[in-house]
Amino acid sequence: MSSLTLIWVVALVLIGAAMTWMTGLIVARFIKESRSNTRSAERKLIIQALSGLLRGQTEAVGALSPFVRRPQVLAEAILDFQGLIRGADQERAMVALRNLGLIEALEERILQGSRDERLTSVEALAALGGEEVKAALRRAIRSKDPNVRMAAVKGLADAGAPPTPSRLLDYAGSGELAPSRIYAEVMRQAVASAPAEGLQALGRQDLTPLMRAMLLDALGRSGAYEAVPTLAAAASDPDPDVRTAAVRGLGRLQHPAAAETLAKALVDQAWPVRSAAAEAVGAAGLGRLASMLAPLLDDPEWWVRFRAGDALGRLGKAGRGLLEAAAADDARPIAQRAAERALAEGA
Repeated sequence: MSSLTLIWVVALVLIGAAMTWMTGLIVARFIKESRSNTRSAERKLIIQALSGLLRGQTEAVGALSPFVRRPQVLAEAILDFQGLIRGADQERAMVALRNLGLIEALEERILQGSRDERLTSVEALAALGGEEVKAALRRAIRSKDPNVRMAAVKGLADAGAPPTPSRLLDYAGSGELAPSRIYAEVMRQAVASAPAEGLQALGRQDLTPLMRAMLLDALGRSGAYEAVPTLAAAASDPDPDVRTAAVRGLGRLQHPAAAETLAKALVDQAWPVRSAAAEAVGAAGLGRLASMLAPLLDDPEWWVRFRAGDALGRLGKAGRGLLEAAAADDARPIAQRAAERALAEGA
C-alpha cells in the first residue's frame, strides 16, 4: 500500500469515527431531551391530579396511584406543588399522598436510588408531614450518605422535631454530620426550641471553637435573654471566632446589660470582634457608647470603619454629631472618608 493510499485510509477512518461520535452525541441529546420532556409532562399531570384532590375530584387519587411505583418523579412534583399551596389545602394533599403508600416508596428510594434521587426523596418525605414521616426521617439519619443524613436532620427540624443541641453536637463529634451552613441552620432551630438545652450544651468539654461559635450564634438568634450572661462571658474567650460569635449574639439580643461587654469588644485585638461590636452597639441603640465608636472611624480595617460609621448613624443626634465632626476634620483623612460615606448613606 502506497503512502498516499495509507493517508486516505487513515483520513476516512478518522472521518468515520468523528461521524459516529457526533451521531452518538446527537442521539444521546435527543434521548435526554425526550426523557426530560416526558418527566415534565408527568410532573404536570401529578400537579393537576393534586389540584383535583383539593377540588374534591375522587378520580384524582386513581391518577396518582401509578406514580407511587415511580416515587422519584412524584417527589419532584410534590416539591413543586408544595410551593403553590399553604395551610389546610397543603395538609389535605399530603394526607392523600400518605394514604397512597408514598412514605414507604420514598423510603425505598432513599435506600436504593442515586445520590440526587435520595436527596429529593428525603425532601419530599419531609414535605408529607405526620408522625410516620418523622419516624422515617429518623431512620434516614442512619444512611451511609452524609448528605442524606443532613437532609433528614433538616427535614426533622422543619417538621418541628429537631434533634436536641447536644445530639447535634454528638453527630458532629462522631463525624456523622459535618459542620456546614445547613448544620448551623438546624442548630439554630434546635436551640430556638430549647434555649436551656443550648446553654447546657455550652458546658461540654469536647467542643471545638467552631462548635462553640455555632452554638453561641444559635443562642444569640434564639431571642432568649437568659443567654446574655453566657454570651458576655464567651466574649472573653481566647479564640477570636468564639468572641466574634458571642458579640454578634449580644447584638442580636439587644439587651442593655451587654453594654459593658460590648465596650470592651470595641477595643479587641481581633478586627472581626471590633466590627461585630460596632454593629451590635448600633443595633442595640447604645448611645452612651457613641464616643467609643468614633475612634474606630480610623481603624486599619475597612469593615470596622464601615460598621462604626453605620452604628453612629443609627445612634441619633449624638452619633450624627460625631460623624459630622469627623467629616470636617482634615487631619483625619481616613476617618473623614468613613464619616462622609456614613452621612451620605444616612441622608
